[in-house]
Amino acid sequence: MLRKSNVMRPQKGSVMIRVNSTTGPALNRFAAGLVVFAVVLGPRALGEAGEETFSDKCASCHGPDGKAHTPAGRKLHAKDLTGSKLTDDDIRRQVNEGHKDQRGQVMPAFKDDLRPDQIEAVVVYVKSLRK
Repeated sequence: MLRKSNVMRPQKGSVMIRVNSTTGPALNRFAAGLVVFAVVLGPRALGEAGEETFSDKCASCHGPDGKAHTPAGRKLHAKDLTGSKLTDDDIRRQVNEGHKDQRGQVMPAFKDDLRPDQIEAVVVYVKSLRK
């Protein structure tokens, strides 16, 4: 039976990660690293890190402003990210796994090129491009 004093309620805007002995040491280290990363860097620094990764990996097609007004973007029909309504999970999935549209145009997968923290930073940055 849970007593009220044993129930943890996160404050608004915070992240609560519950790790127990069955999750294993690797997940414990990952969760701890993720918490430290989020606390130390915060959303602003994540966006800055995301901008650097975006410039390096994404801007050749999507453009530095996300509008896809580049030669490669026009040729490949890259998506204008300023009007994107994708969720964080959808953005994360497309960056990890790539994307193929109805015309067969392909955005490459970056799961082998980017670390998880870089992908999270790109998600934050892509959302900042929205109108």
